[in-house]
Formats: sequence, structure tokens, C-alpha cells
Amino acid sequence: MLGKLEQTKARLGGIHKALDAFLNARQALLVEYIRLSTHHSLPSQDELHEFCGQLVDYVSAGHFEIYDHVLAAYESSRGNARVLAERIYPRIKRNTDEALNFHDKYTQADDDTLLELDQDLNRLGELLEERFSLEDRLVSAIDLVDHLDTGTPA
Repeated sequence: MLGKLEQTKARLGGIHKALDAFLNARQALLVEYIRLSTHHSLPSQDELHEFCGQLVDYVSAGHFEIYDHVLAAYESSRGNARVLAERIYPRIKRNTDEALNFHDKYTQADDDTLLELDQDLNRLGELLEERFSLEDRLVSAIDLVDHLDTGTPA
């Protein structure tokens, strides 16, 4: 996932300050996810609480900073870009719900719940990978729409 993130940053970095901040938040979340998922022992409650906070911050930033801009641009667009947004956004919403379920489960996890952490981290990794791919498709499409609207080459 880190390799894909670097490719995304190289392709989309510098388009917009909010997007750059969003990609940096993605990187911080991903680094912390990798650290937690490769931990040889159970993380402390503080470490898990910090990660859950980053997870919520990331999914919230997507909805309140990036997606609003993307959807506003799609409102004025026609054709394939709009269809793409209409297909992807519900999938991101479901993904958000699952990420928030992870947060709720592990923010104040007891010892019995922590026994499920490895399995849940694996599932969360799959969710994050899917989410990053969906977000990249949305942002790439909006970049294309912006270029078509301004007449500049993509």
C-alpha cells in the first residue's frame, strides 16, 4: 500500500492544498496501521486509541474536505465522471461505516476484544486498500473534469 501511495502522491500531489494534506494524513494512517499490524505483541490501549483517532480523522477529512469538493464538481459535470461518482461514493460510505465500526470496537477494547485484533486489522487493511483505490479514482476523475472545464491538458 505504501508503494501505491507514493505513486498517487507523485501523480496527484500539488493539485490542491487540501488534497496534499489528505494524502499526508493517509500516509500517517498507513504507517501507523503497518506498525500496529506488525507488532509482535498486543498494542497498548493508548496506541490503539491513537490509531483509532487517526482512522476517524482520516475518514472524516475525506467526507468533509475532499468529497464535498469532488461531488460539487460532479454536480456540474456530465457523462462518465458523474456516473463514476454515483457508483463510487456509496462504496466509500459503506467503507466508512466499517472503519467506524473498527473505531467503536477498539477505542475502549477489553482483553477479550483484543484477542480479535489481528483478524480485525487484516480486514481493516483490506478496507483501507479498497478505500484508497476508490478515493484515487474519484480524485483522478475530478482532475480530468477540471482540466476539461478549463481546457488545459490533463
